[in-house]
Amino acid sequence: MKALFIGGTGVISKAISRRLLLDGHELWLINRGNRMDGLPEGAHLIQADINDEANVAGLLGDQTFDVVADFIAFVPEQLERDHRLFAGRTKQFIPAKQRAK
Repeated sequence: MKALFIGGTGVISKAISRRLLLDGHELWLINRGNRMDGLPEGAHLIQADINDEANVAGLLGDQTFDVVADFIAFVPEQLERDHRLFAGRTKQFIPAKQRAK
């Protein structure tokens, strides 16, 4: 499985990232690179700010993924951004739980 995580260095996402890699899956992370010590060994890094859509789209090129999970999307506008970026690029999208208003 080829997975893309947005974030990937938080408490929960880091544990999931490590598990995927241990199970032999291919893992890509879109990450700003502020916490490089938290990047799991073996993950492919796309160093970018997810909010810079044009840059991220360019860095993704024509890549597709079996699953995309966004661990840092909390408001509708962030999910709309993800839809613009990943529609047609993934078989499954998993959003973070939205914060209550």
